[in-house]
Amino acid sequence: MISEAGISRGSQKVIATVVGLLCVFIIVTAIPSGVLLLSAGLVAVIALLTVSVLRIRVTVEATGQNLVVRCRPFYSKTIPLEDIVDASSAPSSSMTEGFGVRYLGRRTWGLLVGGPAIVLETPQRTWLISTPDPETTAASVLAHASKLKDR
Repeated sequence: MISEAGISRGSQKVIATVVGLLCVFIIVTAIPSGVLLLSAGLVAVIALLTVSVLRIRVTVEATGQNLVVRCRPFYSKTIPLEDIVDASSAPSSSMTEGFGVRYLGRRTWGLLVGGPAIVLETPQRTWLISTPDPETTAASVLAHASKLKDR
C-alpha cells in the first residue's frame, strides 16, 4: 500500500449533520401527512447511502506490474506501471475538493476525498488522486514505475 486517504473528520461531521437534519425534517413532515412508513424507508435509504459516502477511502497500491487505484467501495482501476508518464503533487485548487469518482474534463478523472492530491499522468488520461502526503506518494509511484522500466 502506497497511500490511503479518507474524508476528514470535519467534513464527515458536516455531512452527517446536514443529512441528520434532512432525515428529521422528512420524519417530522411525514407524521401529519400520514406517510410515515414510506418516509421511514426513505430515511433508511438516505442513511445507508450517507454511511457509504462517509466511508469512502482512496487507495494507491503497487503490485508487480500494475498500480491499482481505488475509490472504495465504488471504483477500482488498474494502471500498468509501464504506462505511467509522470506523478507529481497536485496544486491546491477546487479540482481536488469533493468526494468520490469525478470526471474533471480534458481526459482527467479524479478519485477524491478532499485535501491534497497527486497528478498521475498516463498516455490515455490524467488522474487526480487524493493522498495525505503527495510528495512521498508521487515519489513512490515513480520509483515503482522506474523499477519496471529498468528491467
